[in-house]
Amino acid sequence: MISVENFTYYYPDSKIPALDNLNLSIQSGDFVLLLGPSGCGKSTLVQCFNGIIPKVAGGEVEGKIFINEKDVEQHKVYQISSEVGLVFQDPNTQIFGLTVEDDVAFGPENLGIEKNEIEKRVENSLKIVGIEQLRKRFTFSLSGGEKQRTAIAGNLAMQPGILVLDEPTSDLDPKGTREVLETIKQLNKNTGITIILIEHKIDEVLGLANRTIVMDKGKIILDGSTCDIFNSNIDQLEQIGIYSPKLIQLSKMLNVKPSYKEIVSRLISINARCGEDGKCIDISDDAPSENVSQIPSIPHLEFDDMWFGYKNDNPILKGINISINKGEFVALIGANGSGKTTMLKCLIGLLRPDKGRILLDEKDIRNTGVAELAGIVGYLFQNPDYQLFADTVHEEVAFGLKNRSSYSSDIEFKVNEALEMMELTELKERHPHSLSRGQRQRLAVASILAMEPDILVLDEPTTGQDWGHLTLFMEQIKKLNGAGKTIILITHDMGLVAKYADRTIIMQDGKIAMDGSTRDVFSRSDVLKKASIELHLLARISNDIKVADKRFPMLLNMNEFQEMINVEDR
Repeated sequence: MISVENFTYYYPDSKIPALDNLNLSIQSGDFVLLLGPSGCGKSTLVQCFNGIIPKVAGGEVEGKIFINEKDVEQHKVYQISSEVGLVFQDPNTQIFGLTVEDDVAFGPENLGIEKNEIEKRVENSLKIVGIEQLRKRFTFSLSGGEKQRTAIAGNLAMQPGILVLDEPTSDLDPKGTREVLETIKQLNKNTGITIILIEHKIDEVLGLANRTIVMDKGKIILDGSTCDIFNSNIDQLEQIGIYSPKLIQLSKMLNVKPSYKEIVSRLISINARCGEDGKCIDISDDAPSENVSQIPSIPHLEFDDMWFGYKNDNPILKGINISINKGEFVALIGANGSGKTTMLKCLIGLLRPDKGRILLDEKDIRNTGVAELAGIVGYLFQNPDYQLFADTVHEEVAFGLKNRSSYSSDIEFKVNEALEMMELTELKERHPHSLSRGQRQRLAVASILAMEPDILVLDEPTTGQDWGHLTLFMEQIKKLNGAGKTIILITHDMGLVAKYADRTIIMQDGKIAMDGSTRDVFSRSDVLKKASIELHLLARISNDIKVADKRFPMLLNMNEFQEMINVEDR
């Protein structure tokens, strides 16, 4: 049981409370979904549960937190760790062992538990999360989903009664996400362990939690059953950047129960009437996407028969041939390990191809330095911490410009413009690593935008972002694209791809599996399935209805669905 009483917390040197007079009680066996916009205090709160805040992070605290009637303030972090397990966004930050079984045993070993008991705990934990077959595997060879389940097993070996997961699927493809969420669901169901889950993938987690708590600006603003929260508070949630699941949106638009089967049945009925009177909206597999702009055919970036491998006998990239025109908005999708990030690291000079060429405006970049390429290609890493160096947010955004020897007046103007664009102006004197994951992600983008690159590569920009901030961010990217910037988006969020990308490239096993308009690519469920890509709800409904009625168009966004529904009213 968790009890939070009149709890307030200030980060060091901050006059604004990160947590503001919270009162909260969570019962044993609960499954709680903790929601809120980026920077609202979610991660701060859960790190208070085992004493990382303030014992490690510092700062000022008022009020009390009790875990199973133990005052957290009166116990050391390692003492509370056997009560509260915490799984972070990035599993690499908490994997220490060379092999899976070594890593799972790490915590109990540090508590001085007897060897026989440790072996039992390791075996049981691996079995619970379904990775017994991986126990001898080297941890560095695991996929993202396997690493995250290893991190969960390591926490379970400590036998906590409470497991807190802070965006555990943020860097995972749909398959890895499904594996981890199913593991969490079974843990709560079969062991009775209390689960507290922070997650922005609301569509995926909607059916898991019996209770939802919503935070904003360090306060709890909503607390109740998950069903009631999303059915009765849509406007309030959208005001703070949390959008209701698409299943609920569609059910309200169609006036049916939030059931996939009923939604599909209703849309088939609408489409049939639409076909009878000839008023069906004109979106066919052959028609161009509404998003497609008239882009001149100027080759801007070319990958010419590119091969790369960390070991010569095991290539990661296998003969990549892609030509991207100036001003295109391209999505690059594929399962974890398909070669997406490796390919684009070759583009920015961090890796050099073993064979083949990369051309920028018909110039071979083989002998171009990383610093020079950074002025042409801006790259947002999956983990923003890899590209944050300075002591303040303002200095971080100015870092690249200063190294490029820009004029002071230009630097100040561009820094302020980038900070405003990413909604970070009020945080410009904060240390970058005191920000939330989502805020650090936006800071990394601001530092790139200030450099005004011609090509902008976004590697999983959804990480740590609530839908409100993500939408604002993507709309800014769309404006940059409209101004002629070339955008390459790597993401597992197919809804984002459908909304913004004119062209989509599927990668599978280091090769290009398909390259075409987003509408055409999303209509090929066979290719997507083979590449382990799961469509977002709207496109999946379109494909399923086509089985029953071939006239049904491939619809990619809510506006297109609304147009289909509106046919009835004409």
